[in-house]
Amino acid sequence: MSDGNFNKSLLPAGGYASGVRAGEARMKSRAIHAFQELLKEAAPDIEQSKRQELLIRYREKLG
Repeated sequence: MSDGNFNKSLLPAGGYASGVRAGEARMKSRAIHAFQELLKEAAPDIEQSKRQELLIRYREKLG
């Protein structure tokens, strides 16, 4: 039976924080892709330069 002590070197190398950052990056990527698709469907008459400007502003707001 364990006494509650353990060797930290036995823990996985990646760590919790790196997994959280990877998940946030993945969700940000999905959100940007979804916004691009929404722009194509909802406003097909917007010219490409305006669409790029909106996408840049959206990325800035995501942080």
